[in-house]
Amino acid sequence: MLEPAVSPRDPFPWLSAENQAKLAAFKAYAVNHPLLQDVDRRLMHAIAEPAGFAHVLVYGPSGVGKSTMLQQLSRRTTALGPQAAEAPAPAARGRATPAPLSSASHPLLMLEAVPPDGPTFNRAAYYRAALTQLGEAYYTQRSLVDINVEQTWETQTRSKSHGRVAQFHDAPVLRQALEEALIRRGVRAVIIDEAQHLMQVASGAKLLDQLDWIKSMTNMTGVVHVLVGTYDLLNFRNLSGQAARRGYDIHFPRYQFQHDADRTAFQGVLLHLLHHQPLQADVQELLNHWYYFYERSIGCVGVLKDWLVRAVAAALHEDDRHLSLARVQAHALSNAQCESMAADAHAAEQKLHYTESSREHLWSLLGMSGLGSQPGASSGMISSTLAAPLGPAARPAPSKRRRVGERAPARDRVGDALRPSAAAKKPQCPFAGAIDLTPAQLRETPRVQVECPACGARRGIQPKQGPSRVVFPSHPIRGTRAARDVRRWSLRGTIWELVGPQQA
Repeated sequence: MLEPAVSPRDPFPWLSAENQAKLAAFKAYAVNHPLLQDVDRRLMHAIAEPAGFAHVLVYGPSGVGKSTMLQQLSRRTTALGPQAAEAPAPAARGRATPAPLSSASHPLLMLEAVPPDGPTFNRAAYYRAALTQLGEAYYTQRSLVDINVEQTWETQTRSKSHGRVAQFHDAPVLRQALEEALIRRGVRAVIIDEAQHLMQVASGAKLLDQLDWIKSMTNMTGVVHVLVGTYDLLNFRNLSGQAARRGYDIHFPRYQFQHDADRTAFQGVLLHLLHHQPLQADVQELLNHWYYFYERSIGCVGVLKDWLVRAVAAALHEDDRHLSLARVQAHALSNAQCESMAADAHAAEQKLHYTESSREHLWSLLGMSGLGSQPGASSGMISSTLAAPLGPAARPAPSKRRRVGERAPARDRVGDALRPSAAAKKPQCPFAGAIDLTPAQLRETPRVQVECPACGARRGIQPKQGPSRVVFPSHPIRGTRAARDVRRWSLRGTIWELVGPQQA
């Protein structure tokens, strides 16, 4: 037997042992931020009780942190140990007597969909990878043949199924072995990362065939399948009425700059990562440029973490013990890369917003088109008249058919109803509170405003008598560009300086 040509390599051969440990510890650190917690909680609930779902779709932009969430989920369920094995297994159809649970229970089977070499996803390769992950290198093949029948069932149907088997590279024997192994090993869910590769089908095949295949696997084993991937998985949604009923969608979004809570959460993520990286750093100076970190990560925590790992690794390689802003900028993604990523994410988000917010088409299919004119219909309130059961005499008369282009009778809003509310709250800037300026400095520069380092808003602050601290007030984010030829206090690094032309 030939020896392998490539030996296992050191993961960081260009770093010392001490620096390897520092970098590995930082790479293993994961921030448990709000969006991650929400998706993790919803996915755990779907796995614990699918309630009729055959598959769960978890989709989001690339680099948002889906793989990190799956790693945490796997570690948590593995730590349960015997408790997960003793939990009642989900009901399965197609198996009269489930095999007893193996002592080596696998609550979650984690797989990655490999892009096919040909035009179609290879199901046989998927079966082999799953069996290998479960430790099932062999399977028992049994065959019972009735000697009184000239042709067995397999030979009678081979010509009919040969095309579909060849099309998807299916292997019925391997599939049966996997289904039995899933039940025997006590698997609760099969999680397929990079599941968008399942959508690669040859001409003449349909995406619905793949969902029907997954649904059949779930029916036979009682094991829900979780498909995790990019926004390409949106094409798997609602392919048919039955597929829509048997599927559950979980959106893993990025942080949105226009939302106050998202900006605050992103700054918290950045602060945690800067505190846990192994180098010395002026955390406050880096945090003052949080909007730059958001820009070059498009609000995705996974992109931000990989970016900082690259910067830390380069600093360790050069024996630099300080993580500076210049070092971070040198390893940021280019503007063109971020623009492409942001465009893809924005297009998918707009598509999701439209499909989830539009209810008029659903109402028309259900014969509820007139509901929009009912008081309280927009907020989901149902009047007592609508809630009462309809008898034969109470059923509404069929509406008169309207001509094409004729409007339905409805009352138009006029006057102030069309004007936006004057009390609409503008988004607030996260920068507020005590700053490192003294009342004496402000008294020495009367009529000179203080500039917010986050959004550029300027505020005149009246100094108080005594040693009290100067507080920058809460304020909305400035929407226009401020003039630069004005004398003002501005934060430069960690020091407040007077900038702009001298006053006459």
